[in-house]
Order: sequence, then C-alpha cells, then structure tokens
Amino acid sequence: MKKCLIVFIFTVIILSACSPSTPVQPTNPEPVVLVNTNTPLPTATELPTATATATATPTSTPTNRPPKVLIPTATATYVPTDGPTIMTGGLLWPRAHFTSANISWRTTGCADEGKNLTCETEYRKDASGGCYVGMTCYDACGWYYSVNTIPPGVEEFSLPCY
Repeated sequence: MKKCLIVFIFTVIILSACSPSTPVQPTNPEPVVLVNTNTPLPTATELPTATATATATPTSTPTNRPPKVLIPTATATYVPTDGPTIMTGGLLWPRAHFTSANISWRTTGCADEGKNLTCETEYRKDASGGCYVGMTCYDACGWYYSVNTIPPGVEEFSLPCY
C-alpha cells in the first residue's frame, strides 16, 4: 500500500510538471513622465600640482629596561578597611556574621591553591532590615570557596552591611 501511494504521488508530480504553461498577460503600466531636474553639467577641473611631503627621519630613542638585579620591595602590611577581611592563610572573608555551615570549599586538590585569589561579594537586605552576604572566591585553579548567608527569596541588593 505504501509503495502504491508513493508511485501515485510521483506520477502526479510528473504530470503536473509536463502540463502546458499558461501564457502570462502583459500589464499596462503607467506612462513614465520625465521631469527636468536642472542637474548642472560638469565643468573643467584643474589638475593637481605636486607638493613636497616631509619624510620622517629615524632618531635614536632610549629604551628604559628593568635592572639586571631585581630590587626587593617591602611587603604591604594589613590596613583595616570596610571591605573583606584578610585572615591567616591569605584567605579573604566578608565582614558579616556567618558560621562554618555557610562556607563551601573546593573538594579537589590543586597545585596552585590560594594563588591569584580574587573574590566577588554581594550584600542583600530583607524587609525587616536583616543583612546577608554572598561571596565567591577564585584562585589560579578556578572556584576555591564561597560564603553564602542569603536565604531564598531575599532579592534586594544593598551596600555593605554588617
């Protein structure tokens, strides 16, 4: 049955392609009206004259290079700020009330753990004025740890709050 249907459809397509075409009747377009646009005719233009162009002259420029022996610099000391607090081990912690239950750690090892540490912090407030913090930190290996005290449903962002 399926073969018969396919043969029938194929036959209809062939017959419709072989039928004579119907002639297309020409249309009667509106006559084109030429309008004078008063376009100016081209005028004679003088040829450009050659002018001297200054050429840059190479000069020696001193290049400042770093010294062959590196000079050690003093290590920066901790200065309290309103931002995250630097704790022992080089970790950053937000200024907020949280417990170890609010901290998530990477569970895999990493040779460069703690190097190039950067953190993103956001603070939120609820309708009763409660302050919450979400902080995610990355090191040379990717995600390192997070602190999250933001309960579901608290959507209003705020300035740092403690």
